[in-house]
Amino acid sequence: MYKTFTRSKTLAIALTAAATLFASSSVLAAKVKPGKPGMNNIVEIAVAVNDQLDVFNTVLAAATCEYFDGAVVDILAGKSKVTLFAPVDSAFDELGLDETNVCAAFEDNPSALLGILAYHVTDGRRFSNSVFNRNGNEKDIEMLLGTGYISTEGGMIYGAGNADQIEIVGDFFDINASNGVIHVIDTVLLP
Repeated sequence: MYKTFTRSKTLAIALTAAATLFASSSVLAAKVKPGKPGMNNIVEIAVAVNDQLDVFNTVLAAATCEYFDGAVVDILAGKSKVTLFAPVDSAFDELGLDETNVCAAFEDNPSALLGILAYHVTDGRRFSNSVFNRNGNEKDIEMLLGTGYISTEGGMIYGAGNADQIEIVGDFFDINASNGVIHVIDTVLLP
């Protein structure tokens, strides 16, 4: 059901290393219940993974663009429960975006980048059992963008603005954080 991301051998090697990181890192394997003090939030986990694997440079850069004045980070690191569908760097590469140009690319229209980022976040803790409809029926998930959604059919994700299916990268779904859940995806969702 969950297909392994195979576009990049380097990323595949990095994801294998991530399995070890997730299993052994005190940052990612906190022995506390979700939402309790001592467990890291979504931003802290994304930064820790990026420090080890170098796969979230662009999404982290986009979330910290100066013109957002910390608002996006506040949502992802705050106390409200959210779920982040986090695209890897190679997904942004396909759009000609990387950590060095993502903020500048939307400087004249920051709301467009904010819309893209909001289309990767849904309210509440959404583990895979509430994202993927196991019986194969279509299921809509309302994203923070308001008008956006992700449809799931037969365990695959489709964005309203994406013609191709979007896959969870490897087995990197249900990454638990104090304030939500992270699912790592191979495509930037477009509203």
